[in-house]
Amino acid sequence: MGATVSRRLVGLFLLPVLCWGAPRAAPATPAPSPAPAPAPALTITFAEGAAQLVRATSLYRAGRGAVLHKNDLLASGSGAIQLDNGAITVAIGPASRVWIRNTDEFILLDGWLKVQARAGQAVTVATTHLALAGAGSTLALRATPAASALFAESGAVLVHELDAGKRKRGISVAHEHFAMRTGAAPLRLADRPPAAFLAAMPSGFRDELVPLAVGGAPAAPRHERAATFAELSPWVSAHPALVRQLRARFDPPRPARPTRPTPRVLPLLEHKASP
Repeated sequence: MGATVSRRLVGLFLLPVLCWGAPRAAPATPAPSPAPAPAPALTITFAEGAAQLVRATSLYRAGRGAVLHKNDLLASGSGAIQLDNGAITVAIGPASRVWIRNTDEFILLDGWLKVQARAGQAVTVATTHLALAGAGSTLALRATPAASALFAESGAVLVHELDAGKRKRGISVAHEHFAMRTGAAPLRLADRPPAAFLAAMPSGFRDELVPLAVGGAPAAPRHERAATFAELSPWVSAHPALVRQLRARFDPPRPARPTRPTPRVLPLLEHKASP
């Protein structure tokens, strides 16, 4: 029995030694979390005809499948256009021009625009007279040099009046209500859009916007020619900030010349005669 107890004690003594000498498994490295999927690009998913696209200082023709970039200028021509990015659907009416400020921010220079944002998705739209913001909203907007008018088809829209590009008070336009501003006059609200607004509205704007997708590789816009500031400046003449931005494309500021160091002038030492 004494031998049995001794063997147990020896075993208990050797067990930590053996465990200490055994190689330890490296701690498991946590698997990296998957990177978030990039947001879908803003793409032309429908076009009744080739749209005119201004990118940088060049003119392009863009059709279905063309991906739009920040600060592109888009002119629909004689047909309607639809844009999609997975969260926002934008319909541009015929004879309309839009500045693509970002994938969720648009400036209607003139013509018609309809925007539909999915629930929780914010979107902003501006004209010469108004700046609009909504989330999960659908709105139809018309802009002319004299006036801007909107219909909040679904969801409320916060509207700010603009004077020389500066925002004034904010007014909430409720679901299925209408608002219009002419020149610098205050915003006028109505329970329903007037007959003239509905009569001028593009026919496709009367239906609910259906998001579309484009399969396959993006279709690159077709380069036509170089543009000039003189031909494009009338598009943005009512927007001083856009005029400055457009001018900077064609006449970028020159880099400052490096300044040369001023030569150091050492004072002359006057040597006094020794006494």
